[in-house]
Amino acid sequence: MENVDTINFSFEDFTYEQLANMLYLKGEKDGFEKVTDKTKWREPVIANKLGHKAHSKISAGAGKDEYGSDAQDLETGRYAEYKSQALKENELRNLYKLPKGNKGKTFSALTVTGVYNGAYKQTALEAYAKVDHYFGIFYKEKCLLIIKVNTKEVIDQLTTNNNNRKPGATTNLNSVRINLDDTHLYEVVYKV
Repeated sequence: MENVDTINFSFEDFTYEQLANMLYLKGEKDGFEKVTDKTKWREPVIANKLGHKAHSKISAGAGKDEYGSDAQDLETGRYAEYKSQALKENELRNLYKLPKGNKGKTFSALTVTGVYNGAYKQTALEAYAKVDHYFGIFYKEKCLLIIKVNTKEVIDQLTTNNNNRKPGATTNLNSVRINLDDTHLYEVVYKV
């Protein structure tokens, strides 16, 4: 735990509501609108680790420069879209490809999924084609890994999924899946 010697209380001293309220108030103080909505609070975490500036609002509307992004890279000026995934205990063995049995085998690599809700219109796909894509992996809400996914791969998968969508099917949950063994599709930009 960070700064453990300066903390005189325990998480056990608080209810979930109190902890969530503190997170909300911290986000509000730092200029983030509704930081506890969905996983918005993870965006400033990822941005901080990458030296980016997270957008204060949950979503930028169509027609704005930052449409289709969650942050901006302060060095390059490029916008960045963040996706995050929370791991369960048993998925750590896949993330770290831990040994499986005693015959020299390992668990298969983790497949990281980024869910793009609303990525069904050509305008959304065009906006996503202009930004960098980062997938953050969290365990117990601590960031363990961030990968920068090849934008062409993101657009190819979103387009394929959209083309295969049956009429009347949901326009949400258009997912991009990256197996961590496919290292040509991404680069590691943060790792604990």
